Amino acid sequence: MSARVVLVTGAARGIGAATARLLVERGYAVTVADVLAEGEALADELSAAGGACRFRHCDVGEEADVAATVAATVEAFGSLDVVVNNAGVVLVKPLDQISWDEYRHVVDTNLGGTFLGCKHALPVMKRQRRGVIVNVASVSGHVGQTDHAVYGATKGAILALTRALAWEVAPYGIRVNSVSPGSVDTPMLRGDIDVESARTGRPVPDLVAEREAEQAFGRWADPAEIAAAIAFLAGDDASFVTGSDLLVDGGWVAR
Repeated sequence: MSARVVLVTGAARGIGAATARLLVERGYAVTVADVLAEGEALADELSAAGGACRFRHCDVGEEADVAATVAATVEAFGSLDVVVNNAGVVLVKPLDQISWDEYRHVVDTNLGGTFLGCKHALPVMKRQRRGVIVNVASVSGHVGQTDHAVYGATKGAILALTRALAWEVAPYGIRVNSVSPGSVDTPMLRGDIDVESARTGRPVPDLVAEREAEQAFGRWADPAEIAAAIAFLAGDDASFVTGSDLLVDGGWVAR
């Protein structure tokens, strides 16, 4: 059987990069999609090591970009078996201080990017009568976090979209699930902490310790731990799993 083909958005760094790396190691053909140049460097590195990997510049908030990225993936690799809708942005700010443009950017990227990734992958998957979609949500879609109202709203919406879409496309043999990470040691979370520190005047180490204490293991996750959960949902071991959310949150929601 030829290699399964996966498109990972937001794959330049953090969870997306760890996912792309793991799936290439497991023999998938991978499109690394991102607006950041690090994505191209990652694809070059994985290709040089013998993996089937290519980079595609893609702003998931722009429908033409997403459509072209899906089409380019199919053209390059011959199919599209898995889409990991991982690209996202965070906004740490009291709701009444958020501008309409800031709101639209978070919604268009997080929820809009997930919607577009699903929309443009589905015609290919329906023709194939198979496929897997893994949407990256967040613990913020399950619990309330101060100054994360809009971010949390987009992640909660992704959970709802995942459940509904799983039923819609099950007759085509397509599975749709989500992963909800807790605190993961990524550039996004580090930036989140820096913004919160600048706004509140609280030292970064104190904020880090506070976030670590929200996890039962007293630490942040490594991106590779989230990638492993995504890879599970993408693979045959999850063949009877659809419409589900896999919490990889170090016990945060269980507390």
